[in-house]
Amino acid sequence: MLDSATATEAVNGPKYLIDEVAGVLSNIYDKDTSLVCYCAPSSWATTKAAQSYVKKANHEGFQYQGAINEELLSEIELLFKNMAHGDLIFQHVALMCEMFEALLEPKEIGLRILPCIQGLSPAFHEQNGVVKMVSTLGGSGERWVEKQFIKYAPLEKNQISPTIIQPKSSDVNSLCDGDIALFKGKDWLEQEHNAVITASPSFSAQCAKICIYIDYLS
Repeated sequence: MLDSATATEAVNGPKYLIDEVAGVLSNIYDKDTSLVCYCAPSSWATTKAAQSYVKKANHEGFQYQGAINEELLSEIELLFKNMAHGDLIFQHVALMCEMFEALLEPKEIGLRILPCIQGLSPAFHEQNGVVKMVSTLGGSGERWVEKQFIKYAPLEKNQISPTIIQPKSSDVNSLCDGDIALFKGKDWLEQEHNAVITASPSFSAQCAKICIYIDYLS
Protein backbone atom coordinates (compact mmCIF):
# COMPACT_ATOMS: atom_id res chain seq x y z
CA MET A 1 0.00 0.00 0.00
CA LEU A 2 1.48 3.33 -1.01
CA ASP A 3 1.11 6.39 1.13
CA SER A 4 -0.01 9.70 -0.35
CA ALA A 5 2.38 12.34 -1.69
CA THR A 6 4.61 9.66 -3.17
CA ALA A 7 6.30 9.43 -6.54
CA THR A 8 8.13 6.35 -7.77
CA GLU A 9 10.25 5.96 -10.85
CA ALA A 10 11.99 2.96 -12.31
CA VAL A 11 15.47 3.57 -13.72
CA ASN A 12 14.97 4.49 -17.39
CA GLY A 13 11.35 3.41 -17.02
CA PRO A 14 7.85 4.80 -16.52
CA LYS A 15 6.87 7.07 -13.66
CA TYR A 16 4.05 6.45 -11.19
CA LEU A 17 2.82 9.62 -9.46
CA ILE A 18 0.70 9.65 -6.29
CA ASP A 19 -0.42 12.82 -4.47
CA GLU A 20 -3.13 14.28 -2.25
CA VAL A 21 -3.69 17.09 -4.79
CA ALA A 22 -6.17 16.43 -7.62
CA GLY A 23 -3.92 18.32 -10.03
CA VAL A 24 -1.60 15.30 -10.10
CA LEU A 25 -3.99 13.74 -12.63
CA SER A 26 -2.92 16.21 -15.32
CA ASN A 27 0.52 14.58 -15.28
CA ILE A 28 -0.94 11.71 -17.29
CA TYR A 29 0.10 13.76 -20.34
CA ASP A 30 3.79 13.53 -19.41
CA LYS A 31 5.30 11.08 -21.86
CA ASP A 32 7.23 9.22 -19.13
CA THR A 33 4.27 8.92 -16.74
CA SER A 34 2.17 5.75 -16.87
CA LEU A 35 0.05 6.08 -13.72
CA VAL A 36 -1.27 9.03 -11.73
CA CYS A 37 -3.30 8.77 -8.53
CA TYR A 38 -5.27 11.38 -6.60
CA CYS A 39 -5.40 10.17 -3.00
CA ALA A 40 -8.90 11.01 -1.80
CA PRO A 41 -9.65 8.75 1.19
CA SER A 42 -13.26 7.63 1.36
CA SER A 43 -15.26 8.79 4.37
CA TRP A 44 -16.67 6.24 6.79
CA ALA A 45 -20.19 7.02 5.55
CA THR A 46 -19.22 6.54 1.89
CA THR A 47 -17.47 3.24 2.59
CA LYS A 48 -20.44 1.87 4.54
CA ALA A 49 -22.91 3.08 1.90
CA ALA A 50 -20.90 1.33 -0.82
CA GLN A 51 -20.78 -1.93 1.12
CA SER A 52 -24.50 -1.76 1.82
CA TYR A 53 -25.27 -1.08 -1.84
CA VAL A 54 -23.27 -4.09 -3.03
CA LYS A 55 -25.05 -6.47 -0.68
CA LYS A 56 -28.42 -5.46 -2.12
CA ALA A 57 -27.53 -4.69 -5.73
CA ASN A 58 -28.07 -6.41 -9.05
CA HIS A 59 -24.56 -7.78 -9.57
CA GLU A 60 -24.57 -7.02 -13.28
CA GLY A 61 -24.09 -3.42 -12.20
CA PHE A 62 -24.43 -0.33 -14.36
CA GLN A 63 -22.78 -0.16 -17.78
CA TYR A 64 -22.90 2.71 -20.25
CA GLN A 65 -21.30 3.73 -23.54
CA GLY A 66 -21.68 7.25 -24.90
CA ALA A 67 -21.02 10.88 -24.03
CA ILE A 68 -20.70 12.36 -20.55
CA ASN A 69 -23.85 14.45 -20.20
CA GLU A 70 -26.66 15.41 -17.82
CA GLU A 71 -28.74 12.37 -18.80
CA LEU A 72 -25.93 10.05 -17.75
CA LEU A 73 -25.47 11.81 -14.42
CA SER A 74 -29.23 11.61 -13.77
CA GLU A 75 -29.15 7.85 -14.38
CA ILE A 76 -26.26 7.43 -11.97
CA GLU A 77 -28.00 9.53 -9.34
CA LEU A 78 -31.08 7.30 -9.55
CA LEU A 79 -28.95 4.21 -8.81
CA PHE A 80 -28.19 5.47 -5.31
CA LYS A 81 -31.12 7.78 -4.63
CA ASN A 82 -33.10 5.64 -2.20
CA MET A 83 -30.34 4.56 0.18
CA ALA A 84 -28.62 6.11 3.18
CA HIS A 85 -25.68 8.24 2.08
CA GLY A 86 -26.22 7.22 -1.53
CA ASP A 87 -25.64 10.84 -2.46
CA LEU A 88 -22.01 10.43 -1.40
CA ILE A 89 -21.49 7.58 -3.87
CA PHE A 90 -23.15 9.59 -6.62
CA GLN A 91 -20.96 12.61 -5.86
CA HIS A 92 -17.85 10.43 -6.14
CA VAL A 93 -18.82 8.99 -9.53
CA ALA A 94 -19.91 12.42 -10.78
CA LEU A 95 -16.53 13.85 -9.74
CA MET A 96 -14.78 11.09 -11.69
CA CYS A 97 -16.85 11.90 -14.79
CA GLU A 98 -16.14 15.62 -14.39
CA MET A 99 -12.39 15.04 -14.02
CA PHE A 100 -12.27 12.61 -16.94
CA GLU A 101 -14.11 15.03 -19.21
CA ALA A 102 -11.94 18.00 -18.20
CA LEU A 103 -8.67 16.13 -18.65
CA LEU A 104 -9.34 14.09 -21.78
CA GLU A 105 -12.31 15.73 -23.57
CA PRO A 106 -13.72 12.40 -24.77
CA LYS A 107 -16.51 12.17 -27.30
CA GLU A 108 -17.38 8.70 -26.03
CA ILE A 109 -16.60 6.78 -22.87
CA GLY A 110 -17.29 3.34 -21.46
CA LEU A 111 -18.48 3.51 -17.85
CA ARG A 112 -18.89 0.56 -15.50
CA ILE A 113 -20.14 0.78 -11.90
CA LEU A 114 -19.81 -2.77 -10.65
CA PRO A 115 -20.92 -4.20 -7.28
CA CYS A 116 -18.23 -6.79 -6.51
CA ILE A 117 -17.70 -9.49 -3.90
CA GLN A 118 -14.75 -11.02 -5.76
CA GLY A 119 -12.07 -9.89 -8.19
CA LEU A 120 -13.08 -9.59 -11.83
CA SER A 121 -9.53 -9.86 -13.23
CA PRO A 122 -7.36 -11.32 -10.45
CA ALA A 123 -4.41 -12.13 -12.74
CA PHE A 124 -1.95 -9.32 -13.45
CA HIS A 125 -2.17 -8.02 -17.01
CA GLU A 126 -1.23 -5.03 -19.16
CA GLN A 127 -3.88 -2.36 -19.54
CA ASN A 128 -5.47 -2.31 -22.99
CA GLY A 129 -7.03 0.73 -24.61
CA VAL A 130 -5.83 4.33 -24.40
CA VAL A 131 -6.43 5.33 -20.79
CA LYS A 132 -8.69 4.24 -17.93
CA MET A 133 -9.84 6.00 -14.77
CA VAL A 134 -10.41 3.68 -11.83
CA SER A 135 -11.69 3.96 -8.28
CA THR A 136 -13.01 1.60 -5.61
CA LEU A 137 -15.42 2.34 -2.75
CA GLY A 138 -15.85 -0.01 0.20
CA GLY A 139 -12.26 -1.19 0.60
CA SER A 140 -8.83 -1.34 -0.99
CA GLY A 141 -8.74 -0.80 -4.72
CA GLU A 142 -7.02 -1.85 -7.92
CA ARG A 143 -3.61 -3.50 -7.56
CA TRP A 144 -0.64 -2.53 -9.73
CA VAL A 145 3.04 -3.34 -10.09
CA GLU A 146 5.89 -1.20 -11.39
CA LYS A 147 7.32 -2.40 -14.70
CA GLN A 148 10.75 -3.11 -13.20
CA PHE A 149 9.29 -5.86 -10.99
CA ILE A 150 7.48 -7.70 -13.78
CA LYS A 151 8.66 -11.06 -15.11
CA TYR A 152 7.16 -13.01 -17.99
CA ALA A 153 6.75 -16.74 -18.54
CA PRO A 154 8.29 -18.20 -21.73
CA LEU A 155 5.98 -18.13 -24.74
CA GLU A 156 4.17 -21.37 -25.41
CA LYS A 157 3.33 -22.70 -28.84
CA ASN A 158 0.92 -20.38 -30.74
CA GLN A 159 0.97 -17.88 -27.86
CA ILE A 160 1.25 -14.26 -29.02
CA SER A 161 1.67 -12.41 -25.73
CA PRO A 162 3.66 -13.75 -22.76
CA THR A 163 1.93 -14.47 -19.45
CA ILE A 164 2.91 -12.28 -16.52
CA ILE A 165 4.29 -14.29 -13.61
CA GLN A 166 2.51 -13.53 -10.34
CA PRO A 167 4.69 -10.87 -8.68
CA LYS A 168 5.95 -11.04 -5.13
CA SER A 169 3.45 -9.60 -2.65
CA SER A 170 6.05 -7.05 -1.50
CA ASP A 171 6.11 -5.60 -5.05
CA VAL A 172 2.33 -5.17 -5.30
CA ASN A 173 0.76 -1.75 -4.66
CA SER A 174 -2.94 -1.16 -4.00
CA LEU A 175 -5.06 1.92 -4.45
CA CYS A 176 -6.82 2.96 -1.25
CA ASP A 177 -10.56 3.17 -0.67
CA GLY A 178 -11.69 6.30 -2.53
CA ASP A 179 -8.49 6.95 -4.53
CA ILE A 180 -8.97 8.06 -8.14
CA ALA A 181 -6.29 6.95 -10.61
CA LEU A 182 -5.56 7.07 -14.33
CA PHE A 183 -3.80 4.14 -16.02
CA LYS A 184 -2.25 4.45 -19.47
CA GLY A 185 -2.93 1.53 -21.79
CA LYS A 186 -1.11 0.04 -24.75
CA ASP A 187 -2.97 2.27 -27.23
CA TRP A 188 -1.68 5.55 -25.77
CA LEU A 189 0.70 6.96 -28.38
CA GLU A 190 4.27 5.73 -27.81
CA GLN A 191 3.25 3.93 -24.60
CA GLU A 192 2.73 0.43 -25.95
CA HIS A 193 5.69 -0.82 -23.89
CA ASN A 194 4.79 1.17 -20.76
CA ALA A 195 1.16 0.16 -20.21
CA VAL A 196 0.34 -0.19 -16.52
CA ILE A 197 0.34 -3.73 -15.11
CA THR A 198 -2.78 -4.18 -12.98
CA ALA A 199 -5.11 -6.68 -11.35
CA SER A 200 -8.51 -6.24 -9.77
CA PRO A 201 -8.76 -5.43 -6.04
CA SER A 202 -8.12 -8.23 -3.58
CA PHE A 203 -11.13 -9.64 -1.75
CA SER A 204 -11.41 -11.55 1.51
CA ALA A 205 -14.52 -13.25 2.87
CA GLN A 206 -17.48 -10.89 3.28
CA CYS A 207 -15.82 -8.13 1.21
CA ALA A 208 -18.17 -5.86 -0.72
CA LYS A 209 -16.85 -3.08 -2.96
CA ILE A 210 -18.04 -0.86 -5.78
CA CYS A 211 -15.49 -0.90 -8.60
CA ILE A 212 -15.76 2.06 -10.98
CA TYR A 213 -14.08 2.18 -14.40
CA ILE A 214 -14.17 4.88 -17.07
CA ASP A 215 -12.54 3.99 -20.40
CA TYR A 216 -11.61 6.49 -23.10
CA LEU A 217 -13.19 5.26 -26.35
CA SER A 218 -12.91 8.28 -28.64
